[in-house]
Amino acid sequence: MKLGTHKKIENAIIEHENIFIFHHIRPDGDCLGSQFGLGLAIRKRFKDKKVFFIGNASGVLEFMNFTFIDEEEIEEKYFENSLAIIVDTAGPERVEKSYLLAENKFKCTARIDHHPVVSSFEFNHIWVDSSFVAAAEMIGYFLMKNKWEIDEEIASYVYLGLYTDSNRFFFPSTTARTFSVASFLFNSGFDFNKIHLALSKREENEVAFLAYVLSNYKKEGKVIYFHVTQKIREKFNLTKEQATSVNMLANIGDNRVWIFFVDEEKLIRVRLRSNGPVINTLASKYQGGGHALAAGANIRNKKEIKKLVQEAVEIAEEYEKNENR
Repeated sequence: MKLGTHKKIENAIIEHENIFIFHHIRPDGDCLGSQFGLGLAIRKRFKDKKVFFIGNASGVLEFMNFTFIDEEEIEEKYFENSLAIIVDTAGPERVEKSYLLAENKFKCTARIDHHPVVSSFEFNHIWVDSSFVAAAEMIGYFLMKNKWEIDEEIASYVYLGLYTDSNRFFFPSTTARTFSVASFLFNSGFDFNKIHLALSKREENEVAFLAYVLSNYKKEGKVIYFHVTQKIREKFNLTKEQATSVNMLANIGDNRVWIFFVDEEKLIRVRLRSNGPVINTLASKYQGGGHALAAGANIRNKKEIKKLVQEAVEIAEEYEKNENR
């Protein structure tokens, strides 16, 4: 899916004095890295513009500095001639602090996203391109192509998003362009090793949880899965981020799809990954979506676990039949 261009986004930024940048709920490295990388780059290029970071990092990636403004402290005058930019998601329903968008406070709205999802929200400007492995790759490409000056701090944020959402350049949607963007960022001289070390560090409770998952996952056909119950979360004292580490099950044996089911307060969150079969169509049946090989969904009860797993088995079987023809 390709909609809009980066030049339209640049023009929208140029035309507005006050820029508000939003990230999605349940934040990750890509949305936060894209948000802060773009925002700081705007501040660096346009000294007269005000940039507001809207949201809450919710305690993830604490080795980075994510400082948000308290939206209640924003004076009304800043909503005049304002542009709201949403990164890494399709629409307000998945945006942190989305009530600001619902109140129509902004003169103009824009979306920068790599998810192949048509939004129900009518943005004034969009740049959507699912060929990018990360929204942060789009931000880096935007800065590179438009010849914006960057510094080490900007590069660090953009690289965080690029590195995490590409699964450390592992996903097949990683391209030569991805590495061109990475090279552009590396030329700033930022400390990439700090990011690598922080992301590779594991707490003892995580290692114990990993051992438990690898000893207790279930298998149906060429699908493996694990249910992270509330009891298990408490047993290993898991953060939300730790509890959703689905890639603990990545590429084991000849399995094609791996799934985490994670108990939350009123639902079961589903994390789906694949090394070939397209699974975002499955996710869309369960209040979710995402990319072809990496998607998420929500289900209501344990009965739906069995149903979803069976559908994943059928998708994997069909994929292998077609692959062997």
